[in-house]
Amino acid sequence: MRTTWCLEDIYRSPDDHRLTIDLDTAESVAEKFRDSYRWCVSTDNLHDAILAYEKVIGLIARLESYAFLYLQTNLNDDAVLSFYRRIVEDVARIESQIVFFRVAISRLDEATVKNKCSDDSSPLKKYESWLLDCFKYKDHMLHDETEEALVQKQLTSNDSWVRLYDELLARLEFSCDGETKRLPEILEIANHSASPEAREKASRTISAKLDENAFYINHIYGSILLDRATEDRLRKYDKPESFRHLGNNIEQNVVDFLTDSVVEEYKNTSHKYYGLKARLLKKAKLEYWDRNVQVNHSGLLERKFEYRDAVKIVLETFGSFSATFEEIAGNFIEKGWIDVYPRAGKTSGAFSHGCSPDVHPYILLNHFDGLRDVFTMIHELGHGIHQTLSSSNGPLLAMTPVTLSEVASLFAENLLYEKFLESSSNDLEKIDLLCFRLDNTINSVIRQIAFFKFERMAHEARRNGEFSTQLLSKIFIDLQRECLGTYVNIDDCISCYWGYISHFFHAPFYVYAYAFGEIFVNALFNSRRVLGEQFIEKYTRMLSRGGIDSYDVAASEFGLNPLRIEFWRDGVQSIADQVQYLEALCGRSVSD
Repeated sequence: MRTTWCLEDIYRSPDDHRLTIDLDTAESVAEKFRDSYRWCVSTDNLHDAILAYEKVIGLIARLESYAFLYLQTNLNDDAVLSFYRRIVEDVARIESQIVFFRVAISRLDEATVKNKCSDDSSPLKKYESWLLDCFKYKDHMLHDETEEALVQKQLTSNDSWVRLYDELLARLEFSCDGETKRLPEILEIANHSASPEAREKASRTISAKLDENAFYINHIYGSILLDRATEDRLRKYDKPESFRHLGNNIEQNVVDFLTDSVVEEYKNTSHKYYGLKARLLKKAKLEYWDRNVQVNHSGLLERKFEYRDAVKIVLETFGSFSATFEEIAGNFIEKGWIDVYPRAGKTSGAFSHGCSPDVHPYILLNHFDGLRDVFTMIHELGHGIHQTLSSSNGPLLAMTPVTLSEVASLFAENLLYEKFLESSSNDLEKIDLLCFRLDNTINSVIRQIAFFKFERMAHEARRNGEFSTQLLSKIFIDLQRECLGTYVNIDDCISCYWGYISHFFHAPFYVYAYAFGEIFVNALFNSRRVLGEQFIEKYTRMLSRGGIDSYDVAASEFGLNPLRIEFWRDGVQSIADQVQYLEALCGRSVSD
């Protein structure tokens, strides 16, 4: 069983002749596309233009995917960094040739395009959702030359700062008990070591290193935000987050429903839970670095889950739900599409990266043999299954907006939780499992909404001028105190922890997708109990649709309506119900 991925299904190496051929082909097709359609896109030639555009997009996705994936396990290799930069620059040059197309579509008569798409016999029918999305950007599109310039300028603006951030964090070294640790390893100790002393020491070590690099991290973040604000101003976006909502096909008021519903229930979710957890751990208060420590009264969570053991559990879990899901997950494991263990030069965290539709996704893990790592594995395989099922839609329709992209992963986690809960033999095991689940839920809902609020405030501050590390740290620590409550002691040493939240740098305002997904999945599980066997067919179809359906259309297939605030309140209430169930199991009452 391979534990390092093999990227040969994309290219054998940076010197692979197939890569050179694809790069040359992408350039020639893009140039021909520009010459053919630059000034003459119409409803009559639109379908042919889309097919040519798709070809370029597919080749770009293949080239970008290989360069990105190759870099993720070789961040300390200058030759790999040089190769990555070359591909990024080549791709930007190609993209600048075709960026006019979406602008040209937005200038067509929308009613005429809609009319053609409504005809089931029209070849444009397949692309209806993508075409209508183009019109949503109509008021935010710039002149062709400006769009082209922004694509090429990206290399020396946002992309350059993000790359510098990644390289900076990958090079950080942390001294821990005479050993040198990388960021993923020291975070593992800080969050999950069984020793309180080790957790505190690791947490303060992280703080010291972030403080040491605060000037650089703050400057990088400020530059990214300024770049974002500049583009927002040019495109006439009302709020810093508006571009993300438009890309996610979600309305501002629905995001506000989600955010407000979570914040309103802090007291009955995270605040109350941490009070219970403090008592379970026999503490008056939790330290910040105690939040994720396991409640382990039954011994269940002390089990080690080596990769082989985790694979068996994950495949059994998928198999009990759907043979198709089990088969797809098995392909990732058996065919070398997963990179499993942490090592020097490898990026932290975990992800599933969808490549071009003609190449399967790849998954990166940092497996430490704990129960959480089993959940991380099934989370990323949930993404991988989703990406695999939707790939047949082609490069324009396979990609799912983040409003739905976290659903498959969190749904898979819930299947695994159910499996463990069903096999638990007593209340102590149930308490341990429920605390384990609530730790994850609060991190993916409560804290992510706090992170989202941090981004709102940070971006607004940057629109008003240069900001300091102290200001960002104050915003961060105040929001952590608000969301975690009085049973968690917020030490000032964590005030700079915003500096390692990579989503802030890589994908501004992405984080609310986790809360969205968690609540959406809670609603799906309720529908599953009602629909029975029909649910599997509906759910598989939803994932297979990729980016074709908006989140509300997808939800309506299950009798759900996320356009109403009650949907979100009910979803947050389900988290509060879990806390209440834990309170009942513990046999004691805790009030905030």
